[in-house]
Amino acid sequence: MNRNDRNTTLYKENNTVTVPEDDDQLLLLEDDELILLEDDEVVDIEDVDGQSVEREPWQIAIVDDEPAVHQATELALKNFVFDSKPLLLFHAYSGAEAQELVAEHPDIAFILLDVVMESNDAGLRVVRYIREELNNKRVQIILRTGQPGEAPEESVIRKYEINDYKLKVELTRQRLITAAIAALRAYRNTIAVEQKTAELTQTLQTLQHTQLQLVQSEKMSALGNLVAGVAHEINNPLGCISGNLAYVTDSIQNLLNFIQLYQADPNSASLLTKEIEAIELEFIREDLPKSLNSISLAFERILNISNSLRVFSRQDKDNKTLFNIHEGIDSTLLILKHRTKANDRRPAIVIIKDYGLIADIQCFPGQINQVFMNLLANSIDALDEGSQGKGYAEIEASQNIIAIRTAMVEDRIIIQIKDNGCGMKPQTRDRIFEQGFTTKEVGKGTGLGLAIARQIVTEKHGGTIVCDSTLGQGTTFTISLPIAP
Repeated sequence: MNRNDRNTTLYKENNTVTVPEDDDQLLLLEDDELILLEDDEVVDIEDVDGQSVEREPWQIAIVDDEPAVHQATELALKNFVFDSKPLLLFHAYSGAEAQELVAEHPDIAFILLDVVMESNDAGLRVVRYIREELNNKRVQIILRTGQPGEAPEESVIRKYEINDYKLKVELTRQRLITAAIAALRAYRNTIAVEQKTAELTQTLQTLQHTQLQLVQSEKMSALGNLVAGVAHEINNPLGCISGNLAYVTDSIQNLLNFIQLYQADPNSASLLTKEIEAIELEFIREDLPKSLNSISLAFERILNISNSLRVFSRQDKDNKTLFNIHEGIDSTLLILKHRTKANDRRPAIVIIKDYGLIADIQCFPGQINQVFMNLLANSIDALDEGSQGKGYAEIEASQNIIAIRTAMVEDRIIIQIKDNGCGMKPQTRDRIFEQGFTTKEVGKGTGLGLAIARQIVTEKHGGTIVCDSTLGQGTTFTISLPIAP
């Protein structure tokens, strides 16, 4: 069997090689001789209590033209388990084989990649192929070389998108295990971020679909509230992330440059001191954790917004499902939050929530949220209308208020939404549920919102909706819904 046949067999067919049983030492190849490197302390690998691990394994690629390096690496990683998952090792013995391997297995978590193989830059060509042609940003690439002169560390790190750089002569079993854990953590976190991003994208797509349904079925102003509210609430944390990310990136790069300087000449105190002052190390030490915490909080805020959008834009099924009324109200308030904030014409609208102890109800959640959107948006409109002609201080003294109260009376849930806005005349109040009737300016109201809200409450859910309003004092909508159909 020639060399090429052997290579193909190793990484394509059975993905295994025979290795020695002694895993306290690491085999490396240096100057065409096998040598043994012993650790002072062998790392403890995660215990799986002797049980077989059935979870999908981490896929790892070993790329090196020396079979001994493959054997040594597989020996060092024998019985390795991370996050309750074992390793599945793939082997390639040239840059060409590595490119084919990664193309066939896009879910490889990290690659231990030699530089000098069939050519002096074979490994670097693999890096460029993975990042640029395959556009694979997930896989963690650990470059390890026995000939650092062919690929100087600083030059390689600057020019190529690698995640770590190791010299073979320094890579004991302990350090290899440490590097593997770090790489798998980074890969796992990358996957988690991609999944959260996909979930947020899916939620936004669901929201867009919901918006389209609103336009087609209602042609109501709530659509504008949805778009503006979501954009406003997401832009704030995104702005925080964007603002901090550049600083964090620069700070990390400065720290990496300092580490490289120290590794190059650890005894040059004057040079190191000068670099510490140049990068303001003390400031980075104090401020970098704060910036990372701000990014974390902003990301958490986006996740909360995503969850609220998911609640609001729930796709109704053919049959009614259990729904938490308070979650529906809260998600609607979040979408309308940008409209309740203070502006140059009036102070912030005060939201008072008096939630009672109520049971979940059987309903169509998407439709119920639609009712909340109509009623709350109308309350905000009424408060804005009532504020016209008044000074800022006068409005602030009396406060614009929306009070939301819930209670359970026997087998029904009562929801009351009350504002102290402009109120309505009796003749207006008596017609507000008529289809096509509106008191708003042309282009601001279609006269469909409250008519459809009433239809949802009475016809779809067997409930009631009543309006009580006094001109100049405010309006109260009271909804009664059965807990079970």
